[in-house]
Amino acid sequence: MIAIAPARLSVDKILEIDTYLNAYDQTGRLSGNVIIAPGTEPALVRSYGLANHEHGIANTPTTKFRIGSVTKQFTAVAILQLQEQGLVDVQAPIANYLPNYPNGDRITIHHLLTHTSGIPEYLNGETFPDILEWMRLPSTLNQLVERFQDLPLEFTPGERFKYSNSGYVLLTQILETVSGQPYADYMQTHIFTLLGMNNTGYEIPKAIIPNLAQGYVFLGQDLYLQSEPIDMSLPQGAGGLYSTLEDLSRWNQWLYGRATEPILAQASVDLLTTSAIKMDAPADGPDAFYGYGLVNDTHLDRQRIHHNGGINGFRSALTYYPEENLTISVLLNLEGQAPEPIAEGLAAILFGEPYTIPQPRKAVDLDPALYEKYVGTYQLLPELQLKLWVEDSQLVGQATGQETFILYPSSETEFFAQIVDITVKFSPSEDGTVTGLTLNQFGRDFFAPRISP
Repeated sequence: MIAIAPARLSVDKILEIDTYLNAYDQTGRLSGNVIIAPGTEPALVRSYGLANHEHGIANTPTTKFRIGSVTKQFTAVAILQLQEQGLVDVQAPIANYLPNYPNGDRITIHHLLTHTSGIPEYLNGETFPDILEWMRLPSTLNQLVERFQDLPLEFTPGERFKYSNSGYVLLTQILETVSGQPYADYMQTHIFTLLGMNNTGYEIPKAIIPNLAQGYVFLGQDLYLQSEPIDMSLPQGAGGLYSTLEDLSRWNQWLYGRATEPILAQASVDLLTTSAIKMDAPADGPDAFYGYGLVNDTHLDRQRIHHNGGINGFRSALTYYPEENLTISVLLNLEGQAPEPIAEGLAAILFGEPYTIPQPRKAVDLDPALYEKYVGTYQLLPELQLKLWVEDSQLVGQATGQETFILYPSSETEFFAQIVDITVKFSPSEDGTVTGLTLNQFGRDFFAPRISP
């Protein structure tokens, strides 16, 4: 572990933070960097695990990570810059900029920014069964758009929220068309260089990027595998950036008015965090609203502005609490571990709220014949099912459009996964029939009734 500590936090608070993070480290699920940045004060930075297992290279504060969908707020800023220059209008139909796009007269840039366009997700494994093979191959921006442009809209534009990376791919195409620059060049010239974000950029496919971590999948018992390969032409402005903790902290200082670099007017910055559309949320969760590339909700009774990201082998979270002028960011080169619970636990420590210390998970021996009573389909969300079956004497699960995973028993009714950070607790009735399960992920419970055996 490498540590940099600020003067503002008390010794007791730093000790509490370290105890919490060290407990995560002991589970094998903390490989990456964490920052707590109280405004412009010196930040607390912690690094854990290896950036590269093959060569034994440790993560350090200067390690670069793919940040996945945290990219979206940067893309949104670029679009708003173009609006300030009079080159685009976010309320205008995209047909003004992409005249050949189907339904382009019905879809606005605003719809793309807020995930309300109805355009199908181009990373959906059910729609595109060849996705695992396809994601390894280079694609031009036009080829990516051709993957989804002729599919029917899932709903009338503006009718509701449904997260769509496809919309941000189209925003990338609009940006390049209007500005006359490749996305990578535009972002470097108009944002990163101006803000002094010298370790942030768009990952050009096959480029050698010094200090960039390798992404991994954790299989348990100190066993890590390289993540599935992805050609970095695929994510574009939906998730193609890499960065460091220091650069993301610098970004938040600018974004929330604590720095003076004039790359965007305040009225445009406000659009990023305006609660444009209500998001789908768990029944017991807080209301969450999406602006332009950012989520606005409450956590621990405090306003929170944030976004997370995920791309093969990497997970990220960038969080800001406006009233406290506090940034918390977690960057992981580890797939399956959600960074949000880590960030939320750190916030709870800082605010003096209750939190849970993570515990290592250990499997118990059970007769595999017991697994048969859990086999079936469970309805997690209206559009998300979890299917369970027995294979090679193991209980195997798969959520809609996602990879399979093994569930290991911690008791006769409680199970956990290794490659994804979830636990499952089954709900048997008095006669022993399983009627449903409760899945815990991101620190939240989701009840799923059993809809078929």
